Amino acid sequence: MPQPRQFYVTDTHPFVWYLADDARLSSGARTAFDRADAGEATIIIPAVALAEAVYLAAKGRIETKPELIFGIVENALNYRVYPLDLTIVKKSWELEKLAEIHDKSIVATAKHLGFELITKDGKIRDSGYVPTLW
Repeated sequence: MPQPRQFYVTDTHPFVWYLADDARLSSGARTAFDRADAGEATIIIPAVALAEAVYLAAKGRIETKPELIFGIVENALNYRVYPLDLTIVKKSWELEKLAEIHDKSIVATAKHLGFELITKDGKIRDSGYVPTLW
């Protein structure tokens, strides 16, 4: 019997590390992305994480190009961008254990959707706000 479709929200670094085939990506995180590529899972990319990824690529701080990121988001069936809307902004301000606005927005997206968050960030994982995968 096939496994039910899994949904994940990704933090910025796991997403760009997957695109760059970077060794820093954990095996658990890599499996989640591989499952999305195989059509068995969906990766939700918070709009703020997408903006960060494109910024890092444009500045040459990661080994991928903005065009590759845009191509994946626009053409891949199993990657979806989730907007930074009023609901997410409101939820982000409830997350007092996190100081950084980007982290708050990404965690608020995962919390709102009820999906596991792919992240290496220790502060996010230790906050207990959402289940995490690393």
